Amino acid sequence: MIQLRHARIEESKQILAFYKDIINTTDEEFNPKWNDNYPNSEFIENSIIKKELYIARKDEMIISSVIVNDDFDSHYDDTDWIVNAKKDEIAAIHTFAVNPACRGRGISKRIFDIIKSHCLKNNKKSIRIDVIDGNVGAQGVFKRLGFVYIDTFEVHHDAVGLENFHLYEYVLE
Repeated sequence: MIQLRHARIEESKQILAFYKDIINTTDEEFNPKWNDNYPNSEFIENSIIKKELYIARKDEMIISSVIVNDDFDSHYDDTDWIVNAKKDEIAAIHTFAVNPACRGRGISKRIFDIIKSHCLKNNKKSIRIDVIDGNVGAQGVFKRLGFVYIDTFEVHHDAVGLENFHLYEYVLE
């Protein structure tokens, strides 16, 4: 059984190593274009302190990491979403990753089911995510999970520069 829990500050180095492994093993299908600038140790530690970073483990291995919060790019405000909701009624997913050694086992779905359940308990109406252009693997995963493509916008991200991001929404019922 997979459990998703808040990451602890003493796990920050292991979480950074998890993301570095993702960076070093990306293929053309799953390419979030992360690098040494993002996600970095400061970002991870701040996300842990804010209780937004969650991990799932199997024994000593991190099998998944994700940030869930209500923090999103200002372009979200200019988008025609399916659900018209206030900021505190929306959850945003960031840096969602599954250990490459565990892909193809339904872990993304099980992690998302936990996130969805948590969001429903906290009266969220919608879950939103943006996926960087070229990360077709992640786009496919989110579509299979029931997310609906909404729009694409161009934005400058500190880690990658000017890029297109594809917006997706999952309506909670």
